[in-house]
Formats: sequence, C-alpha cells, structure tokens
Amino acid sequence: MSKLASSALRKGLMLVLPIAIWGLTAAPSFVKPGNSSFAMAALGDARTGSNPLANQLFDAQAYRPVIDTAVEDIYLALSANKLNEALRLTDRLLAEFPNFHLGHMIRGDILSLKAGRQIKRIGDVPNVPKSKREDLAELQDEAVARFRAVRDRPRKDLLPAELVELNSDQRYVILVDTSRSRLFLYENMFPYPRLVTDFYVSQGRMGAVKSREGDKRTPIGVYTITELLPKEKLSDFYGPIALPINYPNTWDKRQGKTGYGIWLHGMPKQYVSRPPKASDGCVVLANQDLLALKQFVKVGNTQVVIAERLDFVAQDVWQSQRKAAIRVLKAWKDDLERGLNKGLYHYSSDVRIDGQDLQSWQRNKHLNQRAFGNIKIDELTMMRYPSERNDMMWVSFRQVDDVYGEVRKQQYWMKSGTRWQIIQEDTEKL
Repeated sequence: MSKLASSALRKGLMLVLPIAIWGLTAAPSFVKPGNSSFAMAALGDARTGSNPLANQLFDAQAYRPVIDTAVEDIYLALSANKLNEALRLTDRLLAEFPNFHLGHMIRGDILSLKAGRQIKRIGDVPNVPKSKREDLAELQDEAVARFRAVRDRPRKDLLPAELVELNSDQRYVILVDTSRSRLFLYENMFPYPRLVTDFYVSQGRMGAVKSREGDKRTPIGVYTITELLPKEKLSDFYGPIALPINYPNTWDKRQGKTGYGIWLHGMPKQYVSRPPKASDGCVVLANQDLLALKQFVKVGNTQVVIAERLDFVAQDVWQSQRKAAIRVLKAWKDDLERGLNKGLYHYSSDVRIDGQDLQSWQRNKHLNQRAFGNIKIDELTMMRYPSERNDMMWVSFRQVDDVYGEVRKQQYWMKSGTRWQIIQEDTEKL
C-alpha cells in the first residue's frame, strides 16, 4: 500500500470511527436499524429569515418538533459521513436557536472531525475545567437521548400495549417514556391508536418512580390533566403554559406516596432545551412543543401515562391483549349481575372500595339484600397501569345499575398468577 493510500485510510477511519461510536450510543432497543420514521408531514423549507423554524405553523395532524427534527437531520447526515451537510444544518439550527447549547457542542465535534482530530465519544472536549464537567456530561446525556430517538422510534406497525381501549369521546392520549426521554402523542383512531408525533422531554433529576415529596422524581402511573394554567398565572420558569396532572391519584395515596404539583410545563425564555434529568419531578418540554401539544389536550379528559419504559407490540398481539382485557371486565359485570357471591370472585381480599374494605362496603350498601340488576357500562377506557409490582390495569367507565344509580367508576385491576382481580375501586356520583 502506498503512503498516500495509507494516509487516506487512516484519515477515513478517524472520520468513520467516531460516527460509528455515535451510532452505538444511539443503538435501537426494539426497532431494527434502517427503519424510516413514522409517516409525518415534512418540515418543508426551514430556512431562517422570513420563514424561520420557530415560527412555522403546522396543522394538528402534521406537527413535528422543530429542534427534534433539526437534530434528526444532523444525526442522519453524520451517520452518512456527510460532515459538510451536518455542519450546514447545525449552523442553520443555531442561527434560529443561538441558546441551544447542545447544538454548539455538536458543531464543535463536527469541526474537530473535519480537522482530522479523532473523537472517542460525543462531546469529546479536551481539558474541560472541573467546574464545567457536569454541564458537559448533561449535554452528552441529551445528545444520546436525542440521537437514540432517531433510531429507537416505534415502527408504523407497532402499538403501545399501555393503550388497551379508549372511549369515543377521548380523542388523544399522552404517553411519557422516562427511559427514552420521550413524550408520545396518540390519536384515538378506532380500532387502533395512531401515533401523531413525539417530543424530547426532561424528567426529575433523580429519575422516575416518585414516592415522596421532595424526592425530585417523576411519578409513574395513569393520570389526568386537571387544568390548563395560562402564562398570567405562572412565573417565567414554567414557560408559556402548564398542564397539572392529578398526582397523587387514589392508588398513589393508598401506597403512601406523597408530593404535589406535578405538571407538564415549559422552560424559561433563555432556554430552548434542558438535560434529560433536570426537573423537580415534572415533565418539561420545549416551549414551542408545549404550545403545540396544548391543542390536543382536553382538560379533565386527557390521560397521561408515565412509564419507565413503554411496551410496543405488533398489532395482532395488541388486539389479542385488548380482547383479553375486555373479557376480564365483561366477566366481572356478568357475574355481578348474577349475584353478589358471583361478583365477589373478581375482588381481591384486600380491595378498597371508596376507601372501605370489602366487608364494610357490603355492610354499608346493604348488598346482601339488594341486587345490582342489569348493569350498563359505556364510555369505557382501559389502560395498562405502569407499576413496580404485578401487572396492573386502570379502567374507567360510566355505570348504571340498581345499587349505585348512574356513576363514574375507576378500577385498578392487579394480576396475581393468571388471575385478574380488582384491588381498588373508586366511585363518583353523576
């Protein structure tokens, strides 16, 4: 081999190896390499000037997160070893968002690669002062989370197992995957939910699974957005709006979990992004993404499912699991109509019904002398409940019978072995 060829080979390896390392740090967990993004309208021309990135408006079916999409384009250019294109895209992004610190770090990496310097990892900055090492580590974590999202995105034919059944009045549902630092927005398109878009998000500084006030963790579970706080009621720290959720819910309270004020919110004006773990427990989005998400939210009717890791499955598996869950609920209803003794089979011995144990509930409702009669159920929503314990389901529906009259019920079902039983039931009179 000639000296010229040997030199070219070494230079090529110096460029390709760091990009290969970037690819490994963003390796997919459940999607085969090479899968394209889910169907979504493209950004179009995102040049700065009269039509800047931040000012582009998208209809409800076509919104793509501005920074996420720009970072994805940069990542794909780097993966193809197109350094000049990656630099052009990075410069365009920074012209629009000069405070996007991760963009500056990526730009430094690209310039180092173009100069022929070998890079061992993302954000390979030499001689970093000790006072800045934590900041650099946070940017590296953000880079990995954002790049991984490009490769670790649900295929079109995969569905979240957490969404079992959505009632016809429930148009959208929000899913948060804390391990991926992603928020997924799904639309109720019977018979299957449809992925609308996904966003990069930050969570609690100490990660997920909140258990007590002040632990700086994000809760996992099924929650409902309870209100929309406008800018006038917020400090700049929370961005343009905030969407509180009902943590702690009744299941959290039963487990002794404490804390309050868990919101989906934005960030101060001087920020366009936060590290993956940066809040006191809230889910934090870029301000423009939060405002886009707002149009899909119906206060009191939009659920937020927060899981450590969402479970995406094939459509046939999803449909099979859905039918099995509906059969479980139907068996409870049918048995309860036949008599209390039959219905009690579906309740755990340590169930809590409206805060009472099983015996107290029976006694207070005089159920030994009363029959439920025909039980009508509609407005049904069923979700797999993220849990540190056994498999669980969260079920909400409107019920009409001879004992309760017309009520809204929420049930928590837990699987023990092969058997599903109600571990908690809460009733709201309508």
